[in-house]
Amino acid sequence: MVRTAFVLSLLLVLGASSNAWAGTEVRVAHLSPDAGPVDVYVDGVKVLSGVEFPGISPYLTLASGTVSVEVTPAGSTDAVIAADLELEDGVSYTVGATGLVADDDLSAIVLEDNRNAVEGETQVRVIHTSPDAPAVDVVVRGGNPLFENLSFRESSDYAVVAAATYDLDVTLTGTATVALPLDGVTLEEGTNYDVFAIGLVDNETLTVTVAVTDQFAAEPAAVRVAHLSPDAPNVDVYVDGALVLENVPFTAVSGYLELDAATINVVVTPTGEPTEAVIDADVTLEAGVSYTIAATGLVGDDDLSPIVLVDDRETDPDNARVRFVHASPDAPAVQIDTAAGDPVVGSTEFRNAAGPLTLAPGSYDLQVLVAATGDLALDLPGVMLDAGVNITVFAIGLVGDGTLTALPVVDASGVFVRGDSDQSGELGIADAIRTLSYLFVDPTLPICRDA
Repeated sequence: MVRTAFVLSLLLVLGASSNAWAGTEVRVAHLSPDAGPVDVYVDGVKVLSGVEFPGISPYLTLASGTVSVEVTPAGSTDAVIAADLELEDGVSYTVGATGLVADDDLSAIVLEDNRNAVEGETQVRVIHTSPDAPAVDVVVRGGNPLFENLSFRESSDYAVVAAATYDLDVTLTGTATVALPLDGVTLEEGTNYDVFAIGLVDNETLTVTVAVTDQFAAEPAAVRVAHLSPDAPNVDVYVDGALVLENVPFTAVSGYLELDAATINVVVTPTGEPTEAVIDADVTLEAGVSYTIAATGLVGDDDLSPIVLVDDRETDPDNARVRFVHASPDAPAVQIDTAAGDPVVGSTEFRNAAGPLTLAPGSYDLQVLVAATGDLALDLPGVMLDAGVNITVFAIGLVGDGTLTALPVVDASGVFVRGDSDQSGELGIADAIRTLSYLFVDPTLPICRDA
């Protein structure tokens, strides 16, 4: 059964997708120096061919349950192992084939892995899988042991060490005799490592192989882009030189795109003219924060520039949340009142935002007024606000030509909409792109798995 566990782990590698969100994580380490290649079958279907020493697979997340496997020598159909294996939820494992076929000592070790990397912390363990090596220590050259008295098929616990580049020696336990020098071993912050001692002392193939077990990743930022310049043509949008939006018209607001927390370069060009940047700006994104980057102003006034808004995407199940953004280039400072004269949003100038405001769900008759005079600029009757939905209302267009209007956009919705994988509260092409990215490119889970 131990050998079966190893073989099953091998089969899990083929065609693996880490996109599942529940189950057991398994990776395989082929650490037997003289074991030949094998083929692996699942329910009679070959899933792996010619698996060889050495190697450590990626993790595969599987649902729990019983899996039937068969193992044959490579190229053969005669099963040497046929068994079922029960997998449990919630734990990550490395299953390593160890020992020598020549000694009739091929068997597996099963390790429980630490996949909880911590920001700013480095965690390391060492696993002894060299069949003919005696017990060893791992020592910082000129310093103290990091790990002591590890025998064949034994693993240390994880140790927290300082991130640095080390010169290490693998020594015979309790002595200064160096079995293997390890120069320039770099250990980075926010990373968990497994270091396997592999090979044989007798034929001088003793060495190590290092596997990253987990790496801390800050929560991504979420970014969407809005074209709010009334006289600008359709545009293309580039992020760090890559085209991310094409032929975007006035009033279009994209879905959210997940990006690493970093400083990004955003370039906006007229469609099809990649060298004619009308906006070129660096934007610093923080982990876990959502942003709207909006092109505002008038090309005719040589005043096209972006505003960067931090979006509220934490919904209130009992109330609506509303933000107002003044993006009309020729409108003076405005305020928003109800038709009954109750103030909702105070005086707000061009390229400024007000809110978010928490309001009871319902239908509102609103008016946009010139703040200085109280004159009516825009009538907004029957504005419906739903519980659990956050919206931004952009004032766009121009007063001068009578195109001043309101553009409401959903920032987040606690209301379930099937297919709404970016949880904007509505369906659009951004949802299809996000879903395809999740399936084939980026394993980061959509905000709403059911969607």
